Amino acid sequence: MSDDVVAIRPEAPGDEEAIDGVVREAFIRQFGSDSEVGLVRTLRSRGELVPELTLVATIDGHIVGFIAFSEVTLDGERAGGLGLAPVAVAPDRQGLGIGGALIRAGLERATDTGWRFVVLLGHDHYYPRFGFAPAAPAGVQGDYGEGASWMARPLGDHELVPGHVRYCSAFRD
Repeated sequence: MSDDVVAIRPEAPGDEEAIDGVVREAFIRQFGSDSEVGLVRTLRSRGELVPELTLVATIDGHIVGFIAFSEVTLDGERAGGLGLAPVAVAPDRQGLGIGGALIRAGLERATDTGWRFVVLLGHDHYYPRFGFAPAAPAGVQGDYGEGASWMARPLGDHELVPGHVRYCSAFRD
């Protein structure tokens, strides 16, 4: 990471506009779309974000990164599973380890609070460094296909349980 001190904390009331800005800039730069801003707003308005795992990274009090987790079901039942999405870092702060710090902090907090597994749809060359592996070979199916970018990882001493994962309503609307 750079010489700037990065602090990670849960999202707080009043952070919404800064988070929208970071998510918008990051996703427009990488994917040419800011639809993730709407996803975050919908997750928040429906109470589908896990508050203790919805984190921001700050430098000198300014939000420069964001990560969100929401509960997923396994075969239609609550099973202690989370979906990681999105993670975003301000474009001028990318490549400094902030995204990785957010992911590690989120996974550590999820483990500490008893969650059993995390799934995501993401870059198959990036997320394996955080313990993620393709989910389909472990029998973990989802609505996003079975390619290498559909990944999962167990938390703590838990093992992945085969089944069909479904994200919360904000991802389906």
